[in-house]
Amino acid sequence: MNRRYRHIKLKEQLSIDKIYSFHYNELLKDFVYDGERHNFWEFLYVDKGEVEITTEFATFHLKQGDMVFYSPNEFHSLRCNRKTPPNIFIVSFDCKSEAMRFFTHKTVRLGDEERRLLSLLIEEGNKLFAMPVAIPSRLSGDRRPKHPLTRKEKPEFGAEQLIKMYLEMLFIRLIRLNRTAPAKVKLTPITKENEQRELVKRILDYLDAHLPENPSVDELCAEFALSRTQLRAVFREHTGCGVAEYVGRLRIERAKTYIREETSNVTEIAERLGFSSIHYFSRQFKKATGMSPSEYLKTMKARM
Repeated sequence: MNRRYRHIKLKEQLSIDKIYSFHYNELLKDFVYDGERHNFWEFLYVDKGEVEITTEFATFHLKQGDMVFYSPNEFHSLRCNRKTPPNIFIVSFDCKSEAMRFFTHKTVRLGDEERRLLSLLIEEGNKLFAMPVAIPSRLSGDRRPKHPLTRKEKPEFGAEQLIKMYLEMLFIRLIRLNRTAPAKVKLTPITKENEQRELVKRILDYLDAHLPENPSVDELCAEFALSRTQLRAVFREHTGCGVAEYVGRLRIERAKTYIREETSNVTEIAERLGFSSIHYFSRQFKKATGMSPSEYLKTMKARM
């Protein structure tokens, strides 16, 4: 033992070592889940749309960006609003740390940094788990998970540890941000990184608003006074893909939402999203999802 050096053993105030479920769910607009209870923690995050959550203590109306926590053995059920099909992300886990009591009967709203951590968590989960888009069983009699967690044969190095770290980082940030304390004015310096994030956010908002027009790189360059090189560099740095790939993904995600709404037929959806023909739309949809639009809807209904 070397007595010249004095060490400090790092404390863990919040630790997670078991995960029971890790699912990104695309729900139909009229989906109803009768509910369940279990002896471990769970959170539900609304990525798109709105849901109504009922526990034995309260009923919560959650919108995009909201997260609710269920304590061990707390009954919880879910109901969609019959207007917009939501996307939700659910993780259930074991945590014996005293700090988790902060989340008892708690709903929180995630900021940009918390959503970034959640995005990293989902990305890492996709690297570790053979994780289909899952829908919980509608039937109250069968509580067995329809999609039990399964590790991939060759997950990326450190994936499990990163999932643990991202979960713990997210919860620690939420505890810090939501503790009852006098409000503090936070002055954020205008840095190049912040400017680029704001620029990319404006570009993404523009793409979302003009999706049916299928904006080109040249149109974006003109709109935001950027060269093609500048646009491509800043866009890829902050989204991980090019403009065309991002727009393609966005159109498919929007199509999936429209299909689950069941208010438009496939031809109308193709037109709403600016596809040149229903055949081209169907080919692109199948290429992205492995299913035709009609097969996708049948699959969603069958899982209920």
